[in-house]
Amino acid sequence: MGCAIKLLEAGHRNLVIYEKNKGVGGTWETNRYPGLTCDVPAIAYTYSFERSCEFSRQYPAWNEIRAYCQMVSDKYGLKEFIQFEKEISEATYSNDQWLVKTSDGASDTADIVIMATGVLRNLNYPDIEGLSSFEGTLIHTGRWDESLDLKGKRVGVIGTGATCTQLVPAIIDDVEQLVLFQRTAQWVAPFEGGNPMITEAQREHLRKHPEYLQKLADGMLDKIEKIVDGILIDTTGKTTQRIREQCDERLAEITDPVMRNQLTPDYEPGCKRLIWSETFYPAMQKDNAQLETNGIECIEANGIRTQNGDLHELDVIVLATGYKMHDYMRPMKIKGDQGQLLDDTWAQGEFAHRGIMIPGYPNLFMVMGPNSPLTNFSVIEVAEWQISYFLQLADLVLQGKAASVAPNPEAVQKFNDQLKERTPGTIWASGCNSYYLDQNGLPNVWPGSVASYRESMQSPDLNEYIIK
Repeated sequence: MGCAIKLLEAGHRNLVIYEKNKGVGGTWETNRYPGLTCDVPAIAYTYSFERSCEFSRQYPAWNEIRAYCQMVSDKYGLKEFIQFEKEISEATYSNDQWLVKTSDGASDTADIVIMATGVLRNLNYPDIEGLSSFEGTLIHTGRWDESLDLKGKRVGVIGTGATCTQLVPAIIDDVEQLVLFQRTAQWVAPFEGGNPMITEAQREHLRKHPEYLQKLADGMLDKIEKIVDGILIDTTGKTTQRIREQCDERLAEITDPVMRNQLTPDYEPGCKRLIWSETFYPAMQKDNAQLETNGIECIEANGIRTQNGDLHELDVIVLATGYKMHDYMRPMKIKGDQGQLLDDTWAQGEFAHRGIMIPGYPNLFMVMGPNSPLTNFSVIEVAEWQISYFLQLADLVLQGKAASVAPNPEAVQKFNDQLKERTPGTIWASGCNSYYLDQNGLPNVWPGSVASYRESMQSPDLNEYIIK
């Protein structure tokens, strides 16, 4: 949506948005599990040109973020350009154009293709023996059935990331029993200042004073940036220490020493994406909650058997196992300028130039591609920087000054070598297994400060690109 708005503002109306879902909103359209909230302050999780105060809390529920997306789409007239329930299956570059095919057999040609597919898209199903043999209800949080009634049910939850810490407190009072199968403990930090209500009086004040709304959003982004930078490149250790102390204070509230020990991670805070919750630990201490740390042996018709031989009989198994973060636009079949497949180009690991282009794939731009800042910062803010950057390149083609633009392989190699040199000094390389790591065990995210990436996205150096 951000790309389309900026293209429309520049006078380009010959555009199509292919959307595989029934409505706008991306991950906020498909995710609807109980307890789902935005863990970035919502006012800062909006476009810089369309700040909104229409949220009930600082960290609101999913439907309020989805409503914001719908509002933006309506306000900027985007539905005129959207083809819903259209999924791209192939994209082939030939004669300075892209031939795009959809899964229903339709096709189109384009001078410019922008892959704004996001990373929370392809569901990650765990490789557990017998997964399909369960005779109860098996559901992934990314495809939640809102008609599912959990009252009085025995529920098993697999996965202990952010989704789990939101889901468990939301369902614990309804279920008869909840068993959380934990492979790795996560650091859980309290929301600074909690999750306060935003009153109608406060919203009305912000509506009347949009300059204050912008100032408030800027202040929140600045605060988040300091936290993210402090964790990533914590030369003094003060930020990590402060967060560790906050997490330890929360852990101390767990009265059972055995459970407290089981829920204490063995790696530094920030090595995995930080989780914020006020309610997870209280929920896990309720009488009908059980933490299971024995590994899963297999799934059987009646439940989950752990490696110590115990069978947990269950009515529902919830997979809070996230997404295949490194798929990007795959499984699309994408062919570059020499007929090469993207799957082959990325066979040894995903890479891109500055997170937005791949050598050998002219006029193909990405939002939030490999090595983008994918931490606790606002993804909307980062996407805006990328859009501003690559539309300067796309404009060469759109104005007829060039037939194609592609990154120079030498510049790409230099850029990625620099990233690899900086990676060992980051928190992600400190010894945990997280979705930040690619198939080679290397963090596939920006290894510098937020400001350094923002500055790198100001204006492209054309010497880094092949202009045809």
